[in-house]
Order: sequence, then C-alpha cells, then structure tokens
Amino acid sequence: MTDEGRPSRWEDLAFDENGRLIDVNGPVEFVEFGPPPPITWTPIMDLANVFGRRAATRNSRGPIYDLRVASEVFEDAGGWYVHLVAEDQWWSWVNVPTDLRPERPGRAVCWPTRHVWVEQRQAK
Repeated sequence: MTDEGRPSRWEDLAFDENGRLIDVNGPVEFVEFGPPPPITWTPIMDLANVFGRRAATRNSRGPIYDLRVASEVFEDAGGWYVHLVAEDQWWSWVNVPTDLRPERPGRAVCWPTRHVWVEQRQAK
C-alpha cells in the first residue's frame, strides 16, 4: 500500500541500493545518513602494530596524505624510524600472492617517526 492509499503494482516495485523494497512510482524519499566519523591523527609512536595503517607526514610545504606504513617502528642509529609507501604501491604489493611478494613493498621510504601520524577513526 502506498502513502496515497493505493495498492502498489508488482511492476512498480524494485529493490533500492540498501535492499529495501520500494514503489518506484511512489513519493520520493530522501534519507539523511549524516557526515562520516571524524579522523584523528595520532603520532605513530603512541600506537602498537602500525603495519599497513594509513599515515600522513608533514614538511615545509604542508601535509602529505595517501601513505601506508610498510613496517613496524624500528630503532636505528639512535633514532626511531618507519618505512612508508604510497597508497597505490601498497595495494599493488598486497595484490601479489603472499608466497611471491617481498617482505616489504618496493620503493618504501624510511621516515623519522617524529614526522609520521597514523589515521584513527572513531568506532561507529
């Protein structure tokens, strides 16, 4: 039954992108989902198990996004470092079968951890 009180015809019914059965000849309905959850940037040294997480750095020209952490944090020459790789290179590496891919993605760049932040999203 539609909002106008007329019965829906079978040929007017369809499933929408959310799996609901709707009357395509019925009134238009707008659904408000609200904004996505906010992103918080956490210093990489404040987290454990960072391999594969989204990251960002900052230099004199501003922030650099679309990076992935390609190693766990490690100490070398008295400092703490991590390997970063571009997002597209990360997914190319992930798509290689596990038994054929190297330990770390190619073109990973070593960064001091004091310049690296990891993306954190609030739980839903």
